Amino acid sequence: MHVKTLVLSSISMLSTISANMLNINTLESNFKQTVINEQNAKVTYQGKMFASQLKNQALWEYNTPIEKKIYYTGGKELLIIEPELEQVIYAKLDKVPNILKLLKSAKKIGENQLQTRFNGLTYTITTDGNKINRIQYIDEMENHVTITFTNERVNKTLKNGIFSYQIPADYDILKQ
Repeated sequence: MHVKTLVLSSISMLSTISANMLNINTLESNFKQTVINEQNAKVTYQGKMFASQLKNQALWEYNTPIEKKIYYTGGKELLIIEPELEQVIYAKLDKVPNILKLLKSAKKIGENQLQTRFNGLTYTITTDGNKINRIQYIDEMENHVTITFTNERVNKTLKNGIFSYQIPADYDILKQ
């Protein structure tokens, strides 16, 4: 499974939705991301995410099965810190949904459901009021991806410095 593309798509998708469609200014939530490939092999990731429309930033903290932090800074790159590999990856966002474009294109397709397309992929978003329950899509590798959100805190003040990061001096730095 192509995890980096999957993770990048997930980050941008959530930031996009939280920015406008659901009237969300800040979001803090636990998440479970399940990926099922064509052979029915299943991988489940869990962690916590934070997003801010005002700062145009997001942080995904993956706790299981591996630890990593992914910072979306509102620019054209993501920063992925992987402690187990002692590396940092700077990844470009050129194939990840553009936040404003994706947001503007989302259409209501039913009660509590929105849908949008980007780069040939269809994203279905299930909501409850101004909360995101689930995002589902099939990625370019034909993986079925479901991201479920729980314990959401919407429009609450996020901790100062939540989007700040430090890169350990001994980590390898990779650019994609």
